[in-house]
Formats: sequence, structure tokens, C-alpha cells
Amino acid sequence: MDNNPVKMTESAKLAGEAFAELVATVETLRDPGGCPWDAEQTHESLRPNLLEETYEVLEAIEAGDPSGIEEELGDIATQIVFHADIARRVDGFTSATLMHAVREKLIRRHPHVFGAEESAESSGDVVDRWEALKRAESGGNRSIVSSLPSAMPALAYSSSVQKRVMRAGLPWPETHAMPQMFGTDLEESDDEKETRAGELLMAVVRQVQAAGVDPETALRKATLGLRDHVLRAEELAGETALAELKPDERTRIWDQTEIASTDE
Repeated sequence: MDNNPVKMTESAKLAGEAFAELVATVETLRDPGGCPWDAEQTHESLRPNLLEETYEVLEAIEAGDPSGIEEELGDIATQIVFHADIARRVDGFTSATLMHAVREKLIRRHPHVFGAEESAESSGDVVDRWEALKRAESGGNRSIVSSLPSAMPALAYSSSVQKRVMRAGLPWPETHAMPQMFGTDLEESDDEKETRAGELLMAVVRQVQAAGVDPETALRKATLGLRDHVLRAEELAGETALAELKPDERTRIWDQTEIASTDE
């Protein structure tokens, strides 16, 4: 009996065939008699390529260019297959094991779609369940912030950390944010809000630079401080996730770790 909860559609079958052809193409390029440049690449040597291709996808999305998005995503797919082939040749993972692993993870983390769990009411419920499942998979001690790579650009890193802090219900935004600087006009379009927000960020950058401070370095330093504050709070909370604590207990732990860090 087939226990696979995923229905294999015709489009999925066609994608599988095309992916197999891409894998075979990369293997041929890296086999003896193939391309010398392709054959000598390593995980390390391909790092700049992966980063460059990612930014090119973002640029195509920003430009609203469907054909450009398709082309650049294809380049990222090639990068993935290259890394898998490099690993395959040293008895590591392969394109097949990589795809099976991520597929199983997607199924495991969507029990409201593939399992018996009730359907999710909103995207917020999905995110909460996803975090809970990741925590359970790690034995109950997964941090909400430590999995984020601090090598991300400072603004992207800060945005991701702050989203997780707010999603956990921590009181950080209320005590540190400056909402009076950026109010919400219900009559504004999303584009108008983005434009105004961008102008505000540029003004802040200009002021920081005028003070002789590098904005990237300053923002990263502040974000790392916030990350470490969360880690201290999680340590004090023990096996209980911060989001699962009662609001007053969560605030008490947060304030206590802030006082402790100040006294250090």
C-alpha cells in the first residue's frame, strides 16, 4: 500500500523528468572529458556564484520580469545540482537524497495539509506551528534566533531577528521602537508606504554617517545584542519556549535578562 500523502500530478512528473536531465547534464560536464572548469569547482569556490545568482533573482522579481525570474531561478537550480554532484563524488549527499529530505521535511511540517491535524486558520497559525515543530524536532531546545545566519546583510538580519522576537510576544518592540517616526496611513497604497519607509531609512543612514558611524556595522552590532538578549531569555526559560509562557512571565524573564546583561 502506498502511504505517500502527495498526489503526483502531470506537471510534477514533467518537472521530475526535466530535473533528471539537468542532473545528467551537470554530471556529464563534471565527468572526465567534460569541462575542466566545471570539474574543478568545490563548495567553497561556488559560494560567490550562489550569492550572485540569488541577487539576480531578487532583481528580476523587483523588475517584475517573469522570463528573467525563470532564467535566474534556473541558474540557482544549476547551483544546487552542482553542489549535490560535488558531494556525490565524495560519498556525501546527492540530488536525490537532497530532494527526498526536503520533501519529507515539508510534509512533516505541514500536518494540517498532509496529516490529521486541523487545518490552519491563518498564515500566522502556520508560522507558529512550524516553529513548534522545529523546536520538537530539535529535542525542545531550538532557539528562535540562533538558526539565522548572522552573515546576512545587516538590514535583512535585523528584520528577521525582530520578526521572530515580535512573533514570540517579547516586549522588545514596545520599549525600543519609535512608532511616531513612521505612522500608518490607511489611505496610502503599499507602494506609497514602501517609498516613505525607504526615505525614512535613507534619512537615518544619512544621520548615522554624518556622525562618523558605519550604518551596516552599527545595525549588525545592535541586532547581535538583541539576539544575545533572546538567547539569555531562552536559557532562563529552560525547556519552555518563550512564546508558550504567560505574558507576565515572559516579560519578567525578558526584563531580568536585560538587567543581567547591563550588570555584566
